[in-house]
Amino acid sequence: MNLIKSKKRVADHGEVFTPPWLVEKMLDLVKGETERIDARFLEPACGSGNFLVPVLQRKLA
Repeated sequence: MNLIKSKKRVADHGEVFTPPWLVEKMLDLVKGETERIDARFLEPACGSGNFLVPVLQRKLA
């Protein structure tokens, strides 16, 4: 289902999603923090969880 990332939704609602490859590069910049189990991350516009899921995966690795 491509409803979430459709061009119409971007035009109508301003929804923009960060691609997974860019999320990984950004998280690499704060690698030490993403690996600390006690570190906290705020994602106020989490959308489909493109940041939250990889952060959790890194913490649990």
